[in-house]
Amino acid sequence: MTAFTVVVWDSVGNTMWGVRAQQRFEDDTLRQRLPADDPAALDAAPTFEELFADYDVTLHECQSLEEVEQYIPDADFLVLHKVMLPGEVLMKGQKLRLVQHLGFDYRGIPVNTARAMGIPCAATPLVNYLAVAEHNWALILNHIKQLPQQRAYMYERGYDKYGWGNLTPFRIALACDLRLGLVGFGEIARPMARYAQAFGMKTLYWDAVRFPQLEPDYGVEYTEWDDLWRRADIISVQLPIKEETHKIIGAHEIGLMKPTALFVNTARGKLVDQPALVEALQNRKIGGAAMDVFYEEPLPVDDPLHSLHEDLSYNVTLTPHSAWQGHWTHVRDSLGIWNNVLHVLRGEPIEYRVD
Repeated sequence: MTAFTVVVWDSVGNTMWGVRAQQRFEDDTLRQRLPADDPAALDAAPTFEELFADYDVTLHECQSLEEVEQYIPDADFLVLHKVMLPGEVLMKGQKLRLVQHLGFDYRGIPVNTARAMGIPCAATPLVNYLAVAEHNWALILNHIKQLPQQRAYMYERGYDKYGWGNLTPFRIALACDLRLGLVGFGEIARPMARYAQAFGMKTLYWDAVRFPQLEPDYGVEYTEWDDLWRRADIISVQLPIKEETHKIIGAHEIGLMKPTALFVNTARGKLVDQPALVEALQNRKIGGAAMDVFYEEPLPVDDPLHSLHEDLSYNVTLTPHSAWQGHWTHVRDSLGIWNNVLHVLRGEPIEYRVD
């Protein structure tokens, strides 16, 4: 039986989540989550042990760089997600056959070091994050087309009072007339920029790292932090939460926004000074907010955001941290990674290779 060693360093847990789906839920609960029209779905979500039943696998799931450094000398495969690996640590992995990253935004991989060592790298897409990008655009279109207000209008037969068609009392916008501002330009922001291109929408972005090589392809313009908050008509947040980003968005940033601008957050609630945002919404200092994440989750039943959501005049839309959901996104993410490991073991070409 072929033996190999894998080192996993994943600050979130997505790399293993999908191949442990059957271990996370009792079978009856799991089956209830599957689409009724797909009775074979459980078989399409194999566990890690089932995938590598013909191999002798040593798996090290690391919680720190120090652990990676400890185990990498014996590793055949290195799997990474949302971490920054120094080149000098990678150089200790002289046995590595593949560096596998979850997500197209593979800035954490020292690719030049891997190339110099002759180690192939792959970056598989995060289906989970594509789902979030789609959810973001649903929230944006929901706002600029005033869909909640139009639903209420139809429910109340408002056209009896205001008329039909061009007499409706809504401020409906065209996406091509608006400017999208992306706070962060990683795995979620990039497909969002693609969708903006389809609408003919101008897009600004800020990130801790500038990506000039990507700007023409995605049709985006890099701006400084304050400039983005001033210029954008829609601001969408895609930053990771860590010590230095806690409450990075506060009264200063919100105060720079246009009075008509929409604030969208599907990243993490703790990125935002939520009371400052609530105050701006209550006093109609900004045009609205669309949020899937909150400082405290679940959102307390007496949180003032609920009242803002229930009064359509505030243009607030809330969803229950559901943006990531889709047809087994976490399973598809994990399988992309581990199938690449199987490709190497079988001598097959790897997918999503980084040149």
